[in-house]
Amino acid sequence: TEPPLPYNASGALVIMDDNGSYPEDLYVENAIQAGRKHILLMATTRTGSSFVGEFFNQQGSNMFYLFEPLWHVERMLSIGSSGTNASTSVWVYRDVLQHLFLCNFSMLERFISPPPWDHITPALFRRESSKALCEEQVCSPVVKDVFERYHCKTRRCGPLNLTLASEVCLGKQHRVIKTVRVRQLDTLRSLADDPRLDIRFIQLVRDPRAILASRMVAFASKYQNWKSWAVNGDVPIEDEEVKRLEGNCNNIRISAELGLSQPEWLKNRYMLVRYEDIA
Repeated sequence: TEPPLPYNASGALVIMDDNGSYPEDLYVENAIQAGRKHILLMATTRTGSSFVGEFFNQQGSNMFYLFEPLWHVERMLSIGSSGTNASTSVWVYRDVLQHLFLCNFSMLERFISPPPWDHITPALFRRESSKALCEEQVCSPVVKDVFERYHCKTRRCGPLNLTLASEVCLGKQHRVIKTVRVRQLDTLRSLADDPRLDIRFIQLVRDPRAILASRMVAFASKYQNWKSWAVNGDVPIEDEEVKRLEGNCNNIRISAELGLSQPEWLKNRYMLVRYEDIA
């Protein structure tokens, strides 16, 4: 089987053909299976999203949880001299999420580097953070001399077989994806309109001052300017880093205002959760 081609962000977005190695007939369900939920946990970095995601991951036998699959998408789209603009990545994120909620990994494969071979990859970001991807059914034999950076901690497994992962996903009662890369809630409306999904959006928020303080510790080298500003007490309003942080705050506010206003497409589908309340 030829490895998938990298996604071309410069071209028009197209619907990916599902690869025949996936159980394709199960993707085209005309109705939601009784009681099945699809949950997207939206957050920004340093808001406790990994911790909150574990509430779902630890559900075990009835839960398929994915930790930040859009990491691959953002990384691929940023490669190259020109990268891609934010308006393009928004729709790519949405389409990849839709495929994954339907247990179809074919589109995600386009973004994994190096490309999976015959739907097998040792490079899935934070595989070990998903219990479902380390279950016995997905635990393929260890391959000598193949290094898997994000390997399972609970058992010794070989590279991840995405076809097996898809089959396990389809057998779970609920599916949850955690991401810090979706900026605004309104870009995900088509997921709510998809009759195959019964989707819920959980937006996790935190005091932005605490987010910044946490980032200054976790990503120290990237926040040297902020540290000096904190000492001097003088934050330059026109600085690009300040504008970026302000943009993050605006995105959080816009999504929260939309969700709390409960438009028809979000009715009974949205929950705002504060990190401070979880803590």
